[in-house]
Amino acid sequence: MGNFREDLYHRINVVPIEIPKLSSRPDDIPILINYFQKKISEINGIPEIKLNVDEELLYSYDWPGNVRELRNLVERVSILSSNEKKTDINNLINDSLIQKNSKNEDDSLKNVLSYPLKEAREKFEKDYLTSQIKKHKGNISKTAEFVGMERSALHRKLKTLGIKGIN
Repeated sequence: MGNFREDLYHRINVVPIEIPKLSSRPDDIPILINYFQKKISEINGIPEIKLNVDEELLYSYDWPGNVRELRNLVERVSILSSNEKKTDINNLINDSLIQKNSKNEDDSLKNVLSYPLKEAREKFEKDYLTSQIKKHKGNISKTAEFVGMERSALHRKLKTLGIKGIN
């Protein structure tokens, strides 16, 4: 079990389509949320909710389930919050993503603890800066201001850590 039939794979793999992970396309997140809000409202016959698309967790979360996971989150929040206030809706989002993030962070912490200090610090810096750049939608100036670094120093640090082209 767990193996895909090779002959079937070759039948359906006529024109492979490569789509980057949702976490590497943060500009798509608000567009998808707005689309899913409307669609889920129509499908389920419930009032359309308005989610705060500026919520930091939406951009720092890794989205291992990609677009389907985002859609499921919007649907869950829509159904659970049909009579809720906007702040409560955002709390539902935070609760859902924080639970998933804390599990991933626990695994990440265990992984980092297996490294020597220098490598662990480098991994933390890389993860932290990648998350901040995504949060600020690729804007290096805003990221530098937020993390308390000069823009040029941030560029040097990103180059040192091997972080390229995050948008």
